[in-house]
Amino acid sequence: MKTVIRLLVGLAMFGASLVSAEACSVCMGGAGSSLGEAANGAIFVMLGVLGGVLGLIVMAGYSVVKRAQLPLPPHAELARSISNSNLN
Repeated sequence: MKTVIRLLVGLAMFGASLVSAEACSVCMGGAGSSLGEAANGAIFVMLGVLGGVLGLIVMAGYSVVKRAQLPLPPHAELARSISNSNLN
């Protein structure tokens, strides 16, 4: 029974706190406030940086895959053939 009462009191307190909560002028875009525009600009800059970093990671992976598909240079083929002949 105590648990139910505590739960009801907790829910009532939570509900009462929701009624009194209001956003500040920055969040609501108050008149004459340029902080909202600055926050939006900062978010877009961070998204741009994140996109740039992820793009560089993708390009590095692409470069590794392309280099893996290239034929071996002549000196590497010679070394491979010598090491394979020593194993036989």
